[in-house]
Amino acid sequence: MSDAKLPAVTVIIPNYNGRNLLANNLPAVRAAAARYPGGCTVVVVDDGSADDSVTLLEREFPDVKLVRHDRNRGFAEAVHSGVAAADTEHLVFLNSDVRPDADFIEPLLRALLAEDVFAASPLIVDGQGRMTDESWRGYEVRRRRLRPLKLKGFVPPAPVATLFASGGSMALKKSLFQALGGFLPLYQPFYWEDIDLGMRAWRRGWRSLFVPGCRIVHDHGGSSIKTHTARSRIHRIGRRNKFLFEWIHLSPKALRQVIPGYVLQALGRLARLDVVYLGGLIAALRRLPEVRAIRRELERTQTLGFEDILVEVRDSLETSRRTQQPALEDNQPGDGISR
Repeated sequence: MSDAKLPAVTVIIPNYNGRNLLANNLPAVRAAAARYPGGCTVVVVDDGSADDSVTLLEREFPDVKLVRHDRNRGFAEAVHSGVAAADTEHLVFLNSDVRPDADFIEPLLRALLAEDVFAASPLIVDGQGRMTDESWRGYEVRRRRLRPLKLKGFVPPAPVATLFASGGSMALKKSLFQALGGFLPLYQPFYWEDIDLGMRAWRRGWRSLFVPGCRIVHDHGGSSIKTHTARSRIHRIGRRNKFLFEWIHLSPKALRQVIPGYVLQALGRLARLDVVYLGGLIAALRRLPEVRAIRRELERTQTLGFEDILVEVRDSLETSRRTQQPALEDNQPGDGISR
């Protein structure tokens, strides 16, 4: 494919009190935007920052398009404002604590050219260059819980299916994002909204891909959530949103498998007076009417079921693993996925 056929793209960066993160990482984003041959605009959405993020952007990065919120509205609303300001069909979402390699955009955009691909995610490494579990996501229902699968150091030689692309470093199509209604407000203020988005896309028949041919560095230690939010609140919201995701997306069969686990875990946490876990559970239970409404609508429109999606994601990775390491099946027991 010639460079002329690569689509234009808009990079959207939500920011909340991330002045230092922008100063450190935005130069790399601008360099990547300049190298992308299809044309790239960078948009920063300042989500009501109290620091001098806006001053920095106006002084040091005048070529970056700035969208401002008068108050903090949360990650999802900041992204939605950036999407509304974008003039392109193809988008890239980046957190302010992400530093991309110079050529990361093109492989992601090429992956999006397939009609049934909704989103694409790069190889994600930490500050020491170690691949993180964010790069590829798969799940299975095992021992009464929904449990993540892991790459365990394996890097596929070509793109493979993933359950979702991380909201902090993903490329996607604007029209499909809007058709899904964007991130659900149910998960506000943060966490699990990107997993839910990927699952809702899969249920409509729109795939997400892990594209190992491009890389970003994600410095979790500098994230604005961890800097400005109490740890107990972060864990409580994360627990609440995990419940919400499972109640929305697990099939009736899978729910029957995990409900006994819910009961046993809740009793154990109650005995230990684990107020964070119990607070998350109670908060999720209060949203059951919304969960039921969303679940009914998804069941009405879906083309792929929960179990089929999990199997397709897992099998895509295992096919890649066997192709690269044909001796794996003969020489090692199991399926090669870390659980």
